[in-house]
Amino acid sequence: MTELTPQEKLEQAISKETQDVINATNSDTQRLEGFARQIIQDKSIGVTQRLTHLRRCVKMLGKSSLYVKDEDLKNILYEQRRVLNGSNKAWKGGDILKFNLQPFMWHGVIMKNTTNLVVSLPKVGKSRLFTQMYGQLVECEETFLGQKLQEEIPYFYISGCDQPDEDWALCLRLAGLLEVGTDKLHPNILQLHTKNKNPLHLDEKGINKIAENCADFPGNVLLLIDSYHSHVAPLGLEESNSNYAEPLLDLQEAVAPYKPTIIVIHHSNRNSAGQGASMSSRGTTALPAAVSQTISMAKLQKDSPLAPTDDRVKLMTEGRASKPLDLLIEQINEGREWISHGDAKKVAKQEAIEEIIEGLTPRQKLAIEDIATHYQATGCGMDTESLVAAIGLDGQNASQRAREIFNSLKSHHLVERCEQKRAKGDGGGKPRNLYRPTKEAIHLYGKLPSNASIPSINF
Repeated sequence: MTELTPQEKLEQAISKETQDVINATNSDTQRLEGFARQIIQDKSIGVTQRLTHLRRCVKMLGKSSLYVKDEDLKNILYEQRRVLNGSNKAWKGGDILKFNLQPFMWHGVIMKNTTNLVVSLPKVGKSRLFTQMYGQLVECEETFLGQKLQEEIPYFYISGCDQPDEDWALCLRLAGLLEVGTDKLHPNILQLHTKNKNPLHLDEKGINKIAENCADFPGNVLLLIDSYHSHVAPLGLEESNSNYAEPLLDLQEAVAPYKPTIIVIHHSNRNSAGQGASMSSRGTTALPAAVSQTISMAKLQKDSPLAPTDDRVKLMTEGRASKPLDLLIEQINEGREWISHGDAKKVAKQEAIEEIIEGLTPRQKLAIEDIATHYQATGCGMDTESLVAAIGLDGQNASQRAREIFNSLKSHHLVERCEQKRAKGDGGGKPRNLYRPTKEAIHLYGKLPSNASIPSINF
């Protein structure tokens, strides 16, 4: 056997020492993971106290060489929580996968007894919208912006450290939650924390405070977190890091026994605002992944900086319990009221039709109006002879000009061909084409006839 050189002996010794360090570190890590599982399972230890306990466990190991940052300990707690609740494993054949339909506080928008994330750029009206929604609940209104409201009136817990007292006073007054003359808060407001009045953060103290108040009214608290960034900024978390969602997960776990309805307001990326509820969320995807419903709000984008001001807001939802909504809403009456313009896609299609009509020639405008009027009165399409008479075409080429008008209107999605009309005479002759207005076009001139059935057009 060849004797090792001094260099080889040194490398072998270093390798063994390194392996011993790795083995010791793995052993210590496994012990810390075991401690973390014990801490999580100990019901006497609050959610926000777990990190403190795990720090003491590190000291208990008695190894000065073992350096573990708080962020590392948080990661250990996060992963072991996933191990204990089984979320670190995939479903497999034979597993029982239950589906429970989640009720809504505001149908299609705010899911009840779970967490809802609201995403938009600043100054779009998030705070006003949801305080107004609560104001409608208090007034026992059946609907808000066309969507059904629940009958029960929960207590309203506002942690609004994103805004000062004055802004919240205006917001609540507009919603009817601040008494005019006395400025008294509505008795159903459980707590109001502002930027300059006992602001809460999602640290140990803040989460415990929220949990204590929710415990007094189980299943009957609407909690508004406005905004998430202002609540976690003092914790030093970066938006791009998956740990950014950890305070929300801690909050959810702490209040889980009391089943509050949570609305978390978060800022969107400027470049992705309005692209979709989940996609609009700024920072890590862990935040929208931690909630049951995501709502985005975005002002309509202008084609030109010289375009007239448009205060309408597009509200979109993505959730696990209902069909996504795409509403066009607007704040009116100096912020005292919100109205719905209906389905945003339908409104956009209708406005596109209006713009097309505005760009027609005077004769084309007269033609589409007459075609629509004729269809409203008869339920039948119009042929070239009828159009010639209706708009006063004359000359040898009148029929040809009428056909050109029909073709032009058809290319603009304003009319479509329907049934054909037989020519007069015993021989029957060649059938003539009839044209009727599209649904979007006729809505500009009045209601459809009762016997009409017109499919919507697709651009």
